[in-house]
Amino acid sequence: MAAVPRRRSYYEVAGIDLLAETGRLRGLPVFAAGPLAAAEPELKVRRASRRPNRLGFAVPGEFRLSVTAYPGIRPGDVLETLLHELVHLHVGRSREARAWHGRAFKLALAEAMVQAYGIAGVRPRNVLHGTYAEAIERRRLTGGTQLALRLAA
Repeated sequence: MAAVPRRRSYYEVAGIDLLAETGRLRGLPVFAAGPLAAAEPELKVRRASRRPNRLGFAVPGEFRLSVTAYPGIRPGDVLETLLHELVHLHVGRSREARAWHGRAFKLALAEAMVQAYGIAGVRPRNVLHGTYAEAIERRRLTGGTQLALRLAA
């Protein structure tokens, strides 16, 4: 069944054009030898009335991902969630002790953060979203190196 065409505004969250950003992120060297280099995943945006427990998810077997928009979401939150879910599509489920957030996932996410947003040296205490988002927000708000973001018009 073909995907339903959506208006471009459907993909805008916190001023970020998720379709454009997904296209840019797919071109990162960390994804060059994986499925993201060959095809665009299906992207859905969920809308919630408050901050959910699950900010996004990926289904590697169906090559799709979802990002949740909620009141007060910041660009850093959106960017971290999107990249996190793209890494899931790239790495998939591994045979490690932590099948979804094991060593391979963490290493790929760290490398993707460096390549995408220049965020290095961040050591998240867990796999919950937030640590990288804070680093992205600090960099964005302090006028550090300009992030290569394609913001929605």
